Amino acid sequence: MRTLTFLAFWGVALASVLSAAPPGQSAGPLTVAGTIDAVLAQYPSLEAARAAVDAAGGRTRQTSAARGTEVSVGGVYGYMSLRPYVAIGPTSLYETVQDSYGASVTVRQLLTDFGRTDAVVELARSGEITARDALNLTRQQLGYQAIQDFYGTVLLRESVVVARDDIRSLEEALRISQRKFSGGTATKFDLLTTQVRLAAAGNRLADATAALERQESGLRQLLGRPPGSSLDLAGDFGPDAPPPDLAEAIAEGMANRPEMSLARDSERTARLKLKATERTDRPVLAAQASGGVSNGYLPEMYDKKGYVTAGVSLSVPILTGGRTAGEQAEARADLRAAEASGGEAARGVTTDVENAFSDLKAARARLASADTLVAEAREALGLAKSRYSNGVATDFEMLDAQSDEHAAELSRLQASYDCTMARQAVARAAGRPPAP
Repeated sequence: MRTLTFLAFWGVALASVLSAAPPGQSAGPLTVAGTIDAVLAQYPSLEAARAAVDAAGGRTRQTSAARGTEVSVGGVYGYMSLRPYVAIGPTSLYETVQDSYGASVTVRQLLTDFGRTDAVVELARSGEITARDALNLTRQQLGYQAIQDFYGTVLLRESVVVARDDIRSLEEALRISQRKFSGGTATKFDLLTTQVRLAAAGNRLADATAALERQESGLRQLLGRPPGSSLDLAGDFGPDAPPPDLAEAIAEGMANRPEMSLARDSERTARLKLKATERTDRPVLAAQASGGVSNGYLPEMYDKKGYVTAGVSLSVPILTGGRTAGEQAEARADLRAAEASGGEAARGVTTDVENAFSDLKAARARLASADTLVAEAREALGLAKSRYSNGVATDFEMLDAQSDEHAAELSRLQASYDCTMARQAVARAAGRPPAP
């Protein structure tokens, strides 16, 4: 019974801890996919973009309201001390009341404005679509930034590990050099050379550590983590994969890139703006009815009397002082600019995809070369150790072999990172959503 109570207590405690974790922060190690989800779940600029979408929806509803029925309620009270009257013998016949009041309800309905409101509503809806596409662009930018920061942190952490291994090897070499120098089998030059190499390796480690701290700070900022908090990451650069077809990637980018969507939105908005300006001079036909109670009517001016008024109004613009012509000229110029921007965006997509493919090709070649270099450096280090143990190789040859092996490891890490980021660049240029 005690065992069951103990397990139940810790089960509840664990559940409370997990439920108290910040949104998007899992209890286990953070993967690339988890990093993307966490960033896209709560980053402030995304909330601002979502608010812009809601604001655009509100503007659409505002413009649509012109087609709806408008109802207003009014009331009035007035007091007049100076009252004109006509004296008829001992009696005074007043022309107005001293205390006047009235209450009314007015209903107005737009019958037609011959497409003017429809054009304005379409223009507002186009703005709503643009806001959604801007939100998608923000999501894509943040997602790929999260990928870059995640893999950048992994690269620098591995680089720090290699730098520390290099320092450990040099520290061991320094101890051997000091022992040999004390025994008279090594010169002061050998000792100083090892110390110089160790100091240089320490500088490289300090630079790598500082770069890692900056990278982790940027990743924490994306994730919304407090400064100095730990980042438990799980992931590597993954295997190399052949690139997709270039023509397919360009076509995909033309169809799916948020920048292309925004360019199309801009062109559509410009066309709708021109359409709306061309309908500015359309007549407006509306019906209005009002009813209520009021006093001040002869012969019993203080009695409440009900009334109803109704009518139809027609407004036809004749002269606008050139305002409409100016609006149309502006709209046509905006349309030309939007079309030109769309053409430029299409060229940019093609260039981005081609550049991404070139970078991926080069990165894959460097990765293949780095794998060969690491294998050769390890083999050379093994031979150097064998020669050194047999007294054939010198200390410098041994140190050179160790340095070459560490440099080859760093080169392969950098090549793996470059290849991974080049694949992500191809996916981004093709307009694909952020993914590991």
